[in-house]
Amino acid sequence: MGVADVFGANIVMSNMYGEGSHFLAGASIAEALVRRGHNVTSLISRAYDQRASDPQFSYMKFAIFEHHNKSMEEVRYTFKRFNTLAFVDPTRQIMELSPFLVNMSKDCRDIVTDESMLMRLKDTDTIVMDITWPCAAVIRRVLERKFHKDIKLVSLNPFTPQGMSIFMFGTSFNPSYQSEMGLGFTDSMTFSQRFLNTLQCVGFYILMKYKSLQNYMQLARDIGLDESRFYAWSYYKEFDLNLLSSDFSTEFSFPLNPNFIPVGGLTARPAKQLSEELEKIMQSSGDDGVILFSLGTYFSEAVTRTKPEIAEMFVTAFDRLPQKVIWQTKDVGNLKLPSNVFTTPWVPQNDLLGHPKTRVFLYHGGNNGFQEACYHGVPLVVFPLQGDQYDIGARVEKRGIGRQLDKMHLTAENIYEALNDVINDPRYARTAKHVSAIMNDQPLSPRDRAAHWIEHVIKYGGEYLRSKGPELSLVQYYMIDVLALYLTLFLIMLIFLFLILRCVLSLLLRIVYGKTKQKKE
Repeated sequence: MGVADVFGANIVMSNMYGEGSHFLAGASIAEALVRRGHNVTSLISRAYDQRASDPQFSYMKFAIFEHHNKSMEEVRYTFKRFNTLAFVDPTRQIMELSPFLVNMSKDCRDIVTDESMLMRLKDTDTIVMDITWPCAAVIRRVLERKFHKDIKLVSLNPFTPQGMSIFMFGTSFNPSYQSEMGLGFTDSMTFSQRFLNTLQCVGFYILMKYKSLQNYMQLARDIGLDESRFYAWSYYKEFDLNLLSSDFSTEFSFPLNPNFIPVGGLTARPAKQLSEELEKIMQSSGDDGVILFSLGTYFSEAVTRTKPEIAEMFVTAFDRLPQKVIWQTKDVGNLKLPSNVFTTPWVPQNDLLGHPKTRVFLYHGGNNGFQEACYHGVPLVVFPLQGDQYDIGARVEKRGIGRQLDKMHLTAENIYEALNDVINDPRYARTAKHVSAIMNDQPLSPRDRAAHWIEHVIKYGGEYLRSKGPELSLVQYYMIDVLALYLTLFLIMLIFLFLILRCVLSLLLRIVYGKTKQKKE
């Protein structure tokens, strides 16, 4: 495809299996690309094929892949179980990470060995890949080999910036002030935190090198591709562009190479009118306003079924507050809800956050929700459960836009105190509005910025944007060899000066000794 042919490009979005926040972030970019005249196809699992008939996503096409050795119920259960284990048994979740990644690589094998699917994707010009599922990088090389064409590859990081991940994709990373995912550290770390942060980086390095991509290297070998393309520390060469779902209005500052573009706030947009039922609840709240409570796609259901004692804590706290509470949950179990709490299986989260009656967003710390709340200037109370949710909590507190709760020491009193503080202390709302003003003061929306840069690399490629830094060894990158030479020269100079001083001192001593001896004689 030449420069003149960029409009009407065929772009494939691979954003996990079609469920949850990952899919929604990719769909937002797809919407902007379609508005610019491109053809977008979303690659999703048969387990979530309801997306294809959802009018909300009618602007794009869908390529639905099959799971040849699993039922759709098993696929959905696997994802649900793995995510909810963070709530029920975090240690078990870590133990099940490896088989979970193996299952995802097997699904990738199903796609790249499915001739009908490859024919469905044969006109692809560009693929946008959510980094949590590297399959798109393999699909890209299979399509290039089969149809003799050049396909651009764009990565989308849906989390807060992961240290070793963004380093692997080709930008700089310094563990002295950039926290690795899941630790909940800020950019001002103590010695012990820097020690733990570096240790976590080593852990992620091992995971990426021996687990995350190893399965895809094996897949590449099996289907006759060059496996070195999927080696962790040459992986950056595969990507023409890297999109980060973060914004420096809320993110800790750090340097980025030119091929990394922040696009935080992909799912945030001006609020639409609420349904009559929801609007009635909002208006009935009076001056006290509304608390929006959600624990996301998986945890909202898990909290009442697996941890009813925690759900009871939230209900007890809500009963003490004058605000109305809209709680997104499919099942309240045996809980007796106070009169100010309203439940619903689904909420238009962005639209509720944009409503003037919303006082605080109480939630689990997902990145999309974080960006939406910041976009609308709503203070937060975060209840982190896994992964980068702890990092979101750290950003919320460091920026002064809310509080976070500790799941290990949670009580109804903690919940009540945090909500009461955030709602009634004007500092939180004032800071949230300030962050919102910064976030909205941009020439392009995040989705349009993402679409613009995807078009750019379709036209011009991304090679010229890449830094040469990742091509250097760690010794070269951190100047260890140069520093070692400087240190060696410095030591040689010190030794040389020492020898000169010793000679001078010895000569002076001989002269003094000689004169003293002459006087005695």
